[in-house]
Amino acid sequence: MEHMQVVTSGLDYIDHAIGGGLVRSSSLLVVYDSFSMGWELPFEILKHQISRGVLGIIINYNLPLPRLMLRARSVGLDIEEEGRKGNLAVIDVFGSRYDFHYPADYVYRIESFNPETYIPKLEQIYRTIFKKTEKMEIVDFVFSLDGMAFEIGEERSIKLIKRLLSNRVINGRHLFSMYLLGKDRVSTSFLSWSIEFSDYVLEFSSKKSDHGIFEQMYVLKSPLAKFEPMAYRYDTKHQGLMPLTSPKS
Repeated sequence: MEHMQVVTSGLDYIDHAIGGGLVRSSSLLVVYDSFSMGWELPFEILKHQISRGVLGIIINYNLPLPRLMLRARSVGLDIEEEGRKGNLAVIDVFGSRYDFHYPADYVYRIESFNPETYIPKLEQIYRTIFKKTEKMEIVDFVFSLDGMAFEIGEERSIKLIKRLLSNRVINGRHLFSMYLLGKDRVSTSFLSWSIEFSDYVLEFSSKKSDHGIFEQMYVLKSPLAKFEPMAYRYDTKHQGLMPLTSPKS
């Protein structure tokens, strides 16, 4: 454990829940359902990491870039501003796939998108980004794994994650990787593989009642010794947690 370098996520309540912080070069999976606000958390963490000098990379599979920017702005992350400053890059798979062009130097496209040649082209874009920055700490955020699975298939997506995990040319400079996964849009097998690959796993579940909608956060996996699986009531508005069960003494 003493060989692990642990850094803060930027959110004290998350650090506490996962056992102390984020291990360098590890990976975080955030699973959420269709009505959950759990998708906000990786954007929050990315915003905090950029503020401490880390280079952020968003791999966008899900939305036209202006809508992604709008979603990020709702949690205080200005993609355009950080991109212009050289703090953030976007690999716009959605735009590449559906021929949407966003004219900015920090936006990268997969030219002539083809699932068969996608993986080496993606790796080349990573190398290009790395050559343009002196930042040694990097966090990449896959938005999202279910979007990836839709575009290139679940089996090819699993192979891509395995390749990125094993390729030190790509991963050697990462602080950590974040994956967002809408569990209602993938198979249970793909969900299981995604959990297997990830060092940290948080699951968000929305609950509807006569008194409104509330969120639960389940902390399911962490490599840290102080970690203990827990369930929390998650306050998205105030970014707070309330344990649903008492921790073991």
